[in-house]
Amino acid sequence: MRIQQALAFIGAATLSLSACADPSIASSASSQTAAASTVTVQAGTLSAQRLQPGEARHMKGAFRLEDGRILVLTDARNRLFAELDGKREELLPQGQNRFIARDSGTRMRFDSVPYANDVVVSTAP
Repeated sequence: MRIQQALAFIGAATLSLSACADPSIASSASSQTAAASTVTVQAGTLSAQRLQPGEARHMKGAFRLEDGRILVLTDARNRLFAELDGKREELLPQGQNRFIARDSGTRMRFDSVPYANDVVVSTAP
């Protein structure tokens, strides 16, 4: 019983002392802590999303785009590659049906993954 009373007394004394503390010191310390714990992260084009086994294999094929160009999709080791205008690039998943070309930043959106019928290609600005 005495231990509980001693702990209660210590807790009350700590709260009393903190109430008497200089508030400018506390706000200065908290702003320094906030500044020290702030980290700026710049997003890249790489994605943590991955294709499920077999998805890349089921997406390969050729697509005729509205402007007449042909987009050819191939796969290798569960990675998807696009060949457009003579350039071959790896496509990185950006969402359920969206991909981005690793080097050029060209974005592609498929109507479904796998077994896509339609694709929309938009070039990077």
